[in-house]
Amino acid sequence: MKKKFLFGLAVSALCLYLVFRNIDLIALQKSLSEVRYGYLVVVLGLILLFTYFRALRWKYLLIPVKEVRTADLFEITTIGYLANNVLPARIGELVRALILGKTEGISSAASLASIVTERFFDVITLLFILAAGSRHLPLPEETKGRAMALIIGAFGIILLFMLLMRYRQDWLLQMGNKLITPVSRKLADRVQRSIQDFGHGLMVLESKKDLLMVAVLSIFIGLSMGGIYYFAALGFGIILTFSKLLLLVSMIFIGITIPSSPGFIGTFHYFCIKGLLLGGVKNKSLAVSYAIVTHLIQYIPECLGGLFFLWKRGLSFREINSANMPAKAVQE
Repeated sequence: MKKKFLFGLAVSALCLYLVFRNIDLIALQKSLSEVRYGYLVVVLGLILLFTYFRALRWKYLLIPVKEVRTADLFEITTIGYLANNVLPARIGELVRALILGKTEGISSAASLASIVTERFFDVITLLFILAAGSRHLPLPEETKGRAMALIIGAFGIILLFMLLMRYRQDWLLQMGNKLITPVSRKLADRVQRSIQDFGHGLMVLESKKDLLMVAVLSIFIGLSMGGIYYFAALGFGIILTFSKLLLLVSMIFIGITIPSSPGFIGTFHYFCIKGLLLGGVKNKSLAVSYAIVTHLIQYIPECLGGLFFLWKRGLSFREINSANMPAKAVQE
């Protein structure tokens, strides 16, 4: 854990160095002073909408287990953002699962299963965005074709795995035993438990109505996220066409998936700037100021909101920072 944390810090430090290397500080200050804050108010509204859609989608994923109020899931989701922003190892998902279990009486296994299912839909949405965004990268057509084939292949594998977990779980368990038991019986048992838990989380697939709602809400989540970056760009006088917006979001996605310090500091900024520069923004200082403000306008409200909901629920920061949390989650 400590090595991963230190590696993430090193990656973030390298990205920050690349961001501010040879930057014109006077031009950067000028860009920051010329932001049109009216657009940032719209961005804040879209951030709230984005979190609401995520909470509502989580509600539908939990319906086979228990019906939970959207407002409660909104609060728990925001607390998860806080954990991801300030704690190492991106344990926000574990924090969400444990708080949900504590307040709603849902087992950690069932909570984590719903969150993993949520991540499956996030990945599928991401693959669609990457597929569309990769077409606008300044790469040879042959490279673009290979990237597209890789994305389509990944989508197919994920979809197949989801369907097998839900409808052919026994077959998956048997294959897991045959392949993994000779290597490690302990690992095979762990894989079996994971498959069973995740299959439980995919019970939403039994209801066409609920599945449709999850799919529609995933689209709304993607649209509201795109709106965040689009209107933030307008605040800096940057006009993003649909293709340029797809490119920017794709680059940001890459930045927040690689190892980094808590809050995606450095990696978010570097890949956000790269997305703008590849999309035709010529002024690096402008791109850097956009990355700084766009990160902060998400980071600060998420942290403040998370702290408020922690206080509202009578939880302490020490509880979500407990080093034993991952172990507790697995045991439950």
